[in-house]
Amino acid sequence: MNLNLFEPSTNPTKNLLPKDGIVNYYGKIFSSKEADYYYQTLLDTIEWKNDEAHIFGQKIITKRKVAW
Repeated sequence: MNLNLFEPSTNPTKNLLPKDGIVNYYGKIFSSKEADYYYQTLLDTIEWKNDEAHIFGQKIITKRKVAW
């Protein structure tokens, strides 16, 4: 089965994950300019921190950034 999430025709009632959840694609919601603005705003205003993992009793700080 070949799925393309970015087909020009969208069908929001079609579930793209029929076995393990529900995903409906509604097409583009924001223009590229709006999407860039919101992305930059989230990067600038959210307090991002490096993730921590405990492996074999040692605390390891990962390179991945997370926000809660």
